Amino acid sequence: MNDAAYSFVLSHAMPEDKKPLYRQVPPAAPFPVDALGPLAAACSAIQELTQAPAALVGQSVLAAATLAVQAQRDVDLPGAGRRPLTGIFITIAESGERKTSVDKLALQGVREIERQWAGDAARQWANYVNERKAWETVRKSAEKKHGDDMSALTTALAATGPEPVPPPHPMLILEDFTSEALTMHLAGARPFAGIFSSEGGILVGGAAFTDDNNMKTGALLNLLWDGEPIRRTRVGTGQTYLPGRRCSVHIMLQQVVADKLFGDPVLEGNGLTARMLTVAPQSTIGTRFFREHTSSAEGELQHFNSRIMQLLSRDVTKHPDTGALEPSTIWLSQDAKTAYISFHDVCEREIRSDGSLSEIRGFGAKLAEQAGRIAAILTLYHDPDAHEVSLTAMQCGINLATFYANEALRIRNSSAISNDLRLAAELIEWWRRLQRQQLHLALVYQHGPKRIRDAKTARRILGVLIDNGQITQLTAGSIVDGKARKEAYQLNVDPRD
Repeated sequence: MNDAAYSFVLSHAMPEDKKPLYRQVPPAAPFPVDALGPLAAACSAIQELTQAPAALVGQSVLAAATLAVQAQRDVDLPGAGRRPLTGIFITIAESGERKTSVDKLALQGVREIERQWAGDAARQWANYVNERKAWETVRKSAEKKHGDDMSALTTALAATGPEPVPPPHPMLILEDFTSEALTMHLAGARPFAGIFSSEGGILVGGAAFTDDNNMKTGALLNLLWDGEPIRRTRVGTGQTYLPGRRCSVHIMLQQVVADKLFGDPVLEGNGLTARMLTVAPQSTIGTRFFREHTSSAEGELQHFNSRIMQLLSRDVTKHPDTGALEPSTIWLSQDAKTAYISFHDVCEREIRSDGSLSEIRGFGAKLAEQAGRIAAILTLYHDPDAHEVSLTAMQCGINLATFYANEALRIRNSSAISNDLRLAAELIEWWRRLQRQQLHLALVYQHGPKRIRDAKTARRILGVLIDNGQITQLTAGSIVDGKARKEAYQLNVDPRD
């Protein structure tokens, strides 16, 4: 492939206001649905059923496929070696973008598998209780019979075999967690899991990402993304060593929550944000007029969820003693390998100080690997028994990785904008819609934008507008709306402009 095929530039026009509070972030590029390959039909079907942004839907189906194949295989990448097929997906979308509806449709197959596992759990637990009782009885009998003969007792106890292992918990997806809880889940349940939430504010604002815990959470997710063993030593709980665990993530959150996540120096410093594949699509709110669903969309969704269930129902290879996953390897075909190396070298060149990826160097350094992982996931979704990643799948992975890189550049600029500036922009837009030159404080916090409806916040954001030359505070006692006002303000431009 030609180096010119990769473009890490923000080529969209940047709209300018008469006097903007900050330079507007360019709109998101269209999500490359075709690059999803065998997942494209499912993405189009869910988008038709929900009319949600394509990027939001694309993240959901790709994350579900990643969850379904991560325990099955690893991929061997040139220069990187054997890598796990895990992913950390972040979708930034405001309230009303139908995040929950999309998540529900994309995870139907996963939820159905959990229900089936839950149905089997009672029988499995009864068998476990009986096996453990029998094991304990035999050991007690051996102790009673050979209690004075250490050699005979050791032989008899060894003959009873290992202690029966409790059946795995039927839950595959965690919506809220701490690093300790996730470690316990991966130790005592299945050796693979997913963290999925359509209300990421609960997760990011919860126990996992407090100031005391965010470093531990970030470090654990980094280990799982890298496929490294979990190693922990704790007073009271002792030592934990868990090789062969897999966990993928898809968190949907609002911009204000994303600002907290991406603005956290700890998570940026330990490299978690550099491992995230993030989208912030343009809203479709206001354009989702009623239309009948086609039968083909329902059929494609059913096919997608059936395939997810099939993948999750496949046996996984585990170590007989530790239960650690031992996935087999999928390789790149020669053509796919050539394309991967070309893309890798472009990414490496562009993370130099004068390169187009220099602002997101940590992310850019992992970009080729992300492309390789995605290509393998698409391959295994299509054919779980495939031995090689084809050139077509590799090109899909590269196209998606290129899109994610441009999104990362765009979102980085967006995240640099303070929340107060965002609120100030909302307030000035609302003010101009009123077609009024003057306002008083009470009007702002009683009827203004929802996030500014208290006097303290309104006064602070009005101060931001004053500092940025957008408005001027009037003299106390100025008449506005027929009354003398202690705090009143005037636009510095004609509201009709």
